[in-house]
Amino acid sequence: MKKTSLKLSYDEEKLKAISVALKSKNKNLNDELIKFLDGLYNKNVPKLLKQFIEESESSETIKETAVETQSE
Repeated sequence: MKKTSLKLSYDEEKLKAISVALKSKNKNLNDELIKFLDGLYNKNVPKLLKQFIEESESSETIKETAVETQSE
């Protein structure tokens, strides 16, 4: 799956506090944000759309493999 980056604005002191609190629990902000976004995806994206995305990813992988095989 192709990854993308997010940019957002948030209170600097709150962000530092979150980072410190997570570090004390051996967690990091990036991992926690990804878990949160995955939860939003699972809760809000309809099942049919999820299936469409998964099928699209599968066909992309097959195409990439075919191209790699042909170039060898």
